[in-house]
Amino acid sequence: MFAVQTMGYSAKLYSRIGELMQGVLPDASAFLVSGLASRRWYSEALLEEGATDRLADAAMAAGPRMPGGALPPKAREALAILLREQAQTLPAGVAIRLQSNIPKGKGLSSSSADVLSVLSVVNDYLGMGLGAGELYKIAAQVEPTDPCLSNEIVVFHQHRGKIATVIDLPSLSLLYFDAAPDRQVDTLEIRRCWSRGAGDFFGWLLRRLLRAAEEGDYVLLFDSITYSAEYNQTILPLPGFDAYYKLAAEAGAGLMVAHSGTIAGLLVPLEKEAALLPRLERLVNSPIYIEHHLLPNYRSACRPYSAP
Repeated sequence: MFAVQTMGYSAKLYSRIGELMQGVLPDASAFLVSGLASRRWYSEALLEEGATDRLADAAMAAGPRMPGGALPPKAREALAILLREQAQTLPAGVAIRLQSNIPKGKGLSSSSADVLSVLSVVNDYLGMGLGAGELYKIAAQVEPTDPCLSNEIVVFHQHRGKIATVIDLPSLSLLYFDAAPDRQVDTLEIRRCWSRGAGDFFGWLLRRLLRAAEEGDYVLLFDSITYSAEYNQTILPLPGFDAYYKLAAEAGAGLMVAHSGTIAGLLVPLEKEAALLPRLERLVNSPIYIEHHLLPNYRSACRPYSAP
């Protein structure tokens, strides 16, 4: 799979950039439409055999999340669930450590990538043979999870760890940035109090997005994504939203936000990317990054953008 690379006893997962849509359906089940997979932001779990007891204890201990540092609490909790449910243990002298460049609390699925990379490497090392769906369900016991094990854009039930639908989007560019560089968001602290009728609204909006994707209708697709971003302002408002919304409307773009973070971005057809970049650069004070979603097969390319 593109999103997870395994070699020896390591598992490298790339983040998902925000969500294209997030809400609740008429049956009260929460869902999201996953953002694009990144080639820039990753979390890699490395499993080492023959470590000294001191090294193994340090690698498994709770500690600050940092490149090459101890496992963060959420990853450690998920690992404990995996081993308990599978009635297995790690041999003495085995150490697991994480190295990651994903900014925390930004809506780049840092926790999900950490958790799922650790679950993936242990699943591989112990020969458990668990599939992505089973690992998602374990991760969802710790916190709502993102589908970092999947290449595709999917409709995902983040509280249950279940993929509902795979979506084939038309080719597009995503220009994204941090709308609040000094702020971090903890997924578990967000309280989503859905207004009356939210389920019907998001049911309609999701059907609309699925139809737009099937028909390759950029206008309808971007409008549906922007609706979700606008609704999220009532839950987790981002500074500068009105200016981004205005630019999206003028440029015929879709406005995407991380519904549990501070990342925002504009989605456009590939041919509109060059014209949009300088206009967006004038609005933001943080680096702008670019991802491409290309058909028929998903590929990702990203680079920081700096004004000439």
